[in-house]
Amino acid sequence: MKALCFFLLLPVAVFCNDVAAPPPQPPPSTPSPSPNTTTPNPNTTTSTTTTLAPNATTTTTVAPTTTTTTTTVAPNTTTTSTTTVAPNTTTTSTTPVAPNTTTVGPVTTPSPNTTTPAPAPSPTPMPQPAAGSWSVRNNASDVTCVIVNMAIRINVTYSKADNKTGFAVLNIPKEATSNGTCGNETQTLRLEWPHGTDKNYSNVLEMVFEKNETEKKFVVHNINLTLSVNPDDFPNATQSVTNLTFFHNHNLFATSLTRSYRCMKSQEVDLFKKNSNETVGVLTVSKVQLEAFHETNSTDFGAIEDCERSTDIVPITVGCALVGLVAVVLIGYLVGRRRSQARGYLSM
Repeated sequence: MKALCFFLLLPVAVFCNDVAAPPPQPPPSTPSPSPNTTTPNPNTTTSTTTTLAPNATTTTTVAPTTTTTTTTVAPNTTTTSTTTVAPNTTTTSTTPVAPNTTTVGPVTTPSPNTTTPAPAPSPTPMPQPAAGSWSVRNNASDVTCVIVNMAIRINVTYSKADNKTGFAVLNIPKEATSNGTCGNETQTLRLEWPHGTDKNYSNVLEMVFEKNETEKKFVVHNINLTLSVNPDDFPNATQSVTNLTFFHNHNLFATSLTRSYRCMKSQEVDLFKKNSNETVGVLTVSKVQLEAFHETNSTDFGAIEDCERSTDIVPITVGCALVGLVAVVLIGYLVGRRRSQARGYLSM
């Protein structure tokens, strides 16, 4: 057996020593495996195994007298591409959830369905009285003795059927008719106007003027007012009362003769019941200009004495007196000083 092996190896050794062996050929390139992309199922592990075909071995046999080329091929290589998929990982995103809280807003108790009744309409206020112009003429002498311009409002109380006190407000219309008397010592102006819905009621205001020869003045000496009780002006009045009478017996509007009295501001004149000093009404007059004992046939007023100016007479008089007193004292001081200085020079 040993002889046989030696015999077989001897020609090969001789051949290798005589002929240089060709350079070894590089192994055939191994084709790159195509990418095997597999989307793994979340619950599945995917394993990809690629087996290359076995490398072919080429053997060239040369006769003993011929050069023999032996190519040793690398052993079959099996390339296994193993893709290890990460184990099934369940990613749990834990978000702290707020406790199941129900936020309840403030409890609002609905207000009861209340309907506020509309307020009762207030009575229409009485409009301001309009100023009227009235005069009294002496037909015998063709002289206008009394001239009056004024706006007049009447506020009086009365007894109601339910034993309560009522209040009546009336304006004397500027259309009231006028008449009167023209005496030497006393003169009168009488205003009359119908009232009520049917105009069957008549109201009367009378102003009495007196002359004071000593002071050369005239005054309104007396005012008499008679009102007819009617349902329009005196609602629910006592049925037994048909007329209400008021009066004022104090001097008013003192004015120099041949002059007229004027006062634009409102003035209130108290009204009393007959034989009583209890005030039961007010006569409000404004825009007043009047003159009595007028001695011409014209209706033009004489020179004006204004009530606002007459109120300034007293303070003006007092002021003038004080100024005069100061002047007298100052003059006396200067005179005394001069005399003292003169005496001083004489003594030297």
